[in-house]
Amino acid sequence: MFSEHNCCCCCYSVRALNIIDYEKRCRRYLSRCAPNLKWALLSLESLTEECKARTDMNAVEYDFYPLSHFLKGLPVTLPFETSNISLITRLKYLYFKRKMMTILKDNFFNEYINLTKTHLKTSTCTAHLEEVIRKFIKVCSVLDLQTELTSEDVHQYEFIAELLKLCYEANVRDSQMVKSLVKMAIDRRKVELSGIRYVKQPHYPPEFFKYILEHVTSAKFDIVSYCSDNPRTLWEYSRNFSVVSAVSFGNKDRTLTLLKYGFEVFPECEVRRSGHGFPFIAEVVPKTHQMVLQMMSVMRSLNLIIMNSTHYSNNDLQTLTEDQKECFRLIWRAIPDVYVKFAEMGLSITAEFFHLAQHGILEPARYGENTKSCIMYELCLTDMASGAKEPRSLQHLSRCAVRKSLHDSWNLPDGIFKLGLPIDSYVSIYVLL
Repeated sequence: MFSEHNCCCCCYSVRALNIIDYEKRCRRYLSRCAPNLKWALLSLESLTEECKARTDMNAVEYDFYPLSHFLKGLPVTLPFETSNISLITRLKYLYFKRKMMTILKDNFFNEYINLTKTHLKTSTCTAHLEEVIRKFIKVCSVLDLQTELTSEDVHQYEFIAELLKLCYEANVRDSQMVKSLVKMAIDRRKVELSGIRYVKQPHYPPEFFKYILEHVTSAKFDIVSYCSDNPRTLWEYSRNFSVVSAVSFGNKDRTLTLLKYGFEVFPECEVRRSGHGFPFIAEVVPKTHQMVLQMMSVMRSLNLIIMNSTHYSNNDLQTLTEDQKECFRLIWRAIPDVYVKFAEMGLSITAEFFHLAQHGILEPARYGENTKSCIMYELCLTDMASGAKEPRSLQHLSRCAVRKSLHDSWNLPDGIFKLGLPIDSYVSIYVLL
């Protein structure tokens, strides 16, 4: 039998074994965690060094010392064997590494925005302002930031939009710089189903519109196509570059300005929006007819909202404002197409209905809406919608040919005054629109 002393020794031995086993398990756990920890720390250190190298290369200020001092104080001498890392651990690491990189980039960018604001406040001349903005654009390019913004990051867009206003106020003449800021503003969009409810939009003065048009034309930047590729942009000002929108709101100045700069009246994005929506079925309504129907439909919808639709049924309101009529007439100065007649447009609407029916698709709502727009066109613009169909004048076709040539070489509208014609002559004014 065991004595009491032996029992005590046995108990102590068991406790000792438990302690030893516990320490062994701790070491094993630490060995498993160490590669992940060191991997993350090394990645953070590499990222910091990369940020420092890139900012030095682009002559951008970056306070590297605090982060470097922090990293040097971390225990990064843990044993590291990548062969011991499981696939699941690697996948988790890659996921969290991406999130960590995004967070670090956002934090760095937010700090840099504050630094840029400080420099802009102390800017005393346009040259210094351009230098600060040029560095800001370089930083954005190096960081390759996310363009989908959450509510925490929406201030990044607001700052970029304000920079455009600042460029206008300082009369910055660098078209490439202005184009870069415009692209950055259009690129920013909110994350779907995000909590963003309010975005502060700058108040741009009326002259800002021509300022942007001048620089995007000088930089040969197709802003309409770029806006159509980014329909969820936070930059609400991008809607001003649509001729259809300008005509629908009856904005004569904006409509005429867009036409003078050679903006396409009915671009492909509008054609897709006005079509029947079935990509594998050919369109039978001509493009010019679609343009008229689309504009009539949008103007009618806007007028119902403005004039309080509760007082009108969908069939009652068939009128346009005088400004809308004038804007609609303006677009025919810039296109060589003949006036669309009511009868032929009615036939194309009916042809589309039966064409879709042959493919097993019935669209009575679309047919009814197009018919209302067609009737509205005849009632409000009778001189254009009725009568015999006649070709446009040779003088007008010549104007369109000259303007197309200038537009293709990005020389509208200033190129008109380089044709050797007297500036105030009838021909120059006629070609200018």
